[in-house]
Amino acid sequence: MGGGLAVTATSGVTAGCLTLASEFRNDSIKVGSKRFTEQEVLGYLAYEALAANTDLNIGDQVGLGGTTTNFRAVDSSEIQLYWEYTGTAWQTLPPKHEEVISDPKELYEMIKQEFETEHDLTFLQRAPLDNTYVLMANPEWAKQTGVKSLSGLASHLTDTDTQLTVALNAEFQDRADGWPGLIEHYGFADNTQLEIKNIDSGLLYQVVGEGEADIGVGFNTDPRILQFDLQVLEDDKQFFPSYHAVPMVRVSTLESNPSIREPLNATSKNLTTDQIRKLNKRVALDRVNPQTVAKEYLRETGVL
Repeated sequence: MGGGLAVTATSGVTAGCLTLASEFRNDSIKVGSKRFTEQEVLGYLAYEALAANTDLNIGDQVGLGGTTTNFRAVDSSEIQLYWEYTGTAWQTLPPKHEEVISDPKELYEMIKQEFETEHDLTFLQRAPLDNTYVLMANPEWAKQTGVKSLSGLASHLTDTDTQLTVALNAEFQDRADGWPGLIEHYGFADNTQLEIKNIDSGLLYQVVGEGEADIGVGFNTDPRILQFDLQVLEDDKQFFPSYHAVPMVRVSTLESNPSIREPLNATSKNLTTDQIRKLNKRVALDRVNPQTVAKEYLRETGVL
């Protein structure tokens, strides 16, 4: 979870190869990332912001690997930072927690305190972007029904006897914190108007966009939401955990190099869900290099 778009951008990086030139420099800050579109964009946002706004030697380890690879690398000082998602830090990284914290601020404060104590790692300013699960609606269906939220969906099901076609992948359909938990949370678990279609994750956006299903599950920052003009239904009763992106940095690195704080925070503060969808679209769908996309965004926002 946290990074649903699996399309990998071509970044020109050999994953896992730490450059010898930077490995032995005390002022070296190596920036890692996970190996999918959004994370490569985030990685280059950090890399370019630091390269332009500090005198430090910034190493490019964008596209290093998965969550575990990046966490082990920053935990062992092979890299000094990467962007993690708050929900992933809480539920996936040690110590793992099964409890879901829906309040984004509380979740951020919990992981920040815990990671500083347990791992000597800290989190800088979290971005507004939230790469969590969402239910998204076909634009014509949303226009006809006026449904804009999950509470509105529950009311719609109560007030009408129309069949509703829902596209889900197998994992989301079965997991307790997926569809079963959501329909219980919003009070339509016993509704008989729901027709569930089991659809491969990669096809869900197209199936909903082309009207083969009325609503479907997706990831909030996926650019195919823009491609098919899908209506994201607001999770107004906060069922889904938040997955805000935030730079995770070694405490010792931040203490030794305080100049990295301001450019990273400046990069984070205005990076909304809508904005990252657009950046992801340029890389995954328009096939623009992620480093180029990151540089252009930082220039537009005054970080460069």
